[in-house]
Amino acid sequence: MVEDSDEKSGMIEGAIGELSSVHNTFSYYAQAVDGPTSVLPNGWKERFVKVCNENTHSTTGLCLEIHDLMISKLSAGREKNFKFF
Repeated sequence: MVEDSDEKSGMIEGAIGELSSVHNTFSYYAQAVDGPTSVLPNGWKERFVKVCNENTHSTTGLCLEIHDLMISKLSAGREKNFKFF
C-alpha cells in the first residue's frame, strides 16, 4: 500500500511491477496500490505480514494478510484475479 504518492507508486511499478525485469526473472511482482483503489476490510493494516530475510537484504516489506488479499482481489472482479482462487 502506497499512501499519498503517485510518484512512489510509479517507481514501484516500474522497478518491480508486473512485466518488469524482476517479474521476468523471478516470476513474481509487486503492485503499488493506493487507498482509493483498494477494497479492504476493517483492521487490515493491523494484519500486515512482515517479510524480512536474507533475500530482502534485511529490508522489511509489508504484505497483505492472505484473507485481506483475497477480499481485495474478489472485490476487484478482474478476470486475471480469479486464477488465485
